[in-house]
Amino acid sequence: MQINLKQLKLLPFVACVLLILRTAVSFNVFAFLLPVSYAVWGGCILCFFCMLFLCSREMQMTKLELSVLIYFLLLCVITLLNGTDMKGAVYNTIEVLLLLMLFNYYRHRLPFLIKTLAFIYSVVLYINLAMMIIFPTWMFHAKDVNDSFLLGGNYNAMGCRMICGIVTSVLCVKFSRLWLINTIALFIVSLLTLLLVGSMTSLSNIVIFTFLCLIPSLRLKKLALLSFFVFYLLFQFIVVFSGEGIQHNETAVYIIEEILHKDITFTNRTYLWDAAGKLFASSPLIGYGCVDNDWYLINLSSMAIGPHNFILAVLINGGLLLISAFLYICVVVIRRVLPYFDNMACLLLMGIVTLLFMMTMEVYPTFFIIYLLTLVYFYPNLCDNDTSKIETETAIQVTET
Repeated sequence: MQINLKQLKLLPFVACVLLILRTAVSFNVFAFLLPVSYAVWGGCILCFFCMLFLCSREMQMTKLELSVLIYFLLLCVITLLNGTDMKGAVYNTIEVLLLLMLFNYYRHRLPFLIKTLAFIYSVVLYINLAMMIIFPTWMFHAKDVNDSFLLGGNYNAMGCRMICGIVTSVLCVKFSRLWLINTIALFIVSLLTLLLVGSMTSLSNIVIFTFLCLIPSLRLKKLALLSFFVFYLLFQFIVVFSGEGIQHNETAVYIIEEILHKDITFTNRTYLWDAAGKLFASSPLIGYGCVDNDWYLINLSSMAIGPHNFILAVLINGGLLLISAFLYICVVVIRRVLPYFDNMACLLLMGIVTLLFMMTMEVYPTFFIIYLLTLVYFYPNLCDNDTSKIETETAIQVTET
């Protein structure tokens, strides 16, 4: 008897559980959970090699896999040349490639895969809020009170996990209207959690994404998506890339302080952006490779860890070469989804732009932006499956007639 590995549900389910637990949950904030962290990571590595073996038998690679592989090969080579955090580069590569191999190998079972991911993200978000409410003193048992949350560790790291969970649940509404209930619950849970911890950047962006989802017309959705993306680009180029120079722009000062009632330094982020820009200028072509927290504290600033901006982080990691590779990934995804640009595709892209805007203020692991790009890239497969199903049903009806 031959076993069809593509029909088995256990392997993709276990791999998805371990991958989301690895990337979304910070077990290491509590010393007594370190064995769980090691077990989850060991399981991820085992699943990675299993999927690598299965995918190597088919010798099929999507354009997304190829472009992401180029990105991480560049990152690893640059890291090796600079002698920086090679372990971190390899870990990030394993996480992302495991995700892509799961989607490629089980592309004929995407509904099951996506529902599994949505279920795991939902459970993690619900448990995180429940623990915060039922056991309010749990954070004081952590090594650092400021990094004491299971969901991402630091309260500012929650937003990216939440938007990924919400977007995945939104996509599941395509399979069943019952998922709409879960999606609404995730919106409420995410907003309540962010209010409790005081992460205003994530809170405001998820509120914006909520309103974007409520737009009834596809045409208006497209206009809102384009406007949001243009605003993101303007903020990135005019505000972030200006660094501390933004304080000398009277118009910007007026808008930020008088209209938005925000600190012109964005809680000292302009200093970090300025310092990151100077680091990039010192090595603009290849950057410094994947770097750890200690490297940032020594070379960037002792005020905070990292540049608090995703684009600047990529420029530090790999300079113009790495940012070009990332932009190529985005181009590959957009070109693939354009012929299937319906209401759901628009919502998926809105989720990506929301995460990008969150990452103007924070640096999240690359896994999360690649995760959302992967959902968009494989969305046409879902549409094709729906079309094939409709054609099959029509053929059956004609035959019966």
